[in-house]
Amino acid sequence: MEALQRKSFNRRKFVSVSLFLTLIVLVITGVLIKVFENFEEGMAIHFFTVLHVLTGLGFAVFAALHTVMNWKALKSYIKTKGTGISREALWAFFVGVLIVVVLFVAFPEMQGR
Repeated sequence: MEALQRKSFNRRKFVSVSLFLTLIVLVITGVLIKVFENFEEGMAIHFFTVLHVLTGLGFAVFAALHTVMNWKALKSYIKTKGTGISREALWAFFVGVLIVVVLFVAFPEMQGR
């Protein structure tokens, strides 16, 4: 009988799955915070806010690890074969800036005034 071979722990898969799961928790807790914010101060809003903040910290850690582990691939996505920046990277930057501008126009209270 052959001995079962145990596969080694795959850190890249762990970080990718953890990043995805923390994103899901962030979305859910963000929605729940908006739902419970109109109710009187209660345990639910505090619980979901704390969970959202802690998950956000975890997300930031996993995002940094994911970036480090996939740096070569990310560089190849950004650069073209020459010395220029790829069209996809430029479009991603443009869409990101557009989203931030639209959010600040649509929600002026985010500007801190």
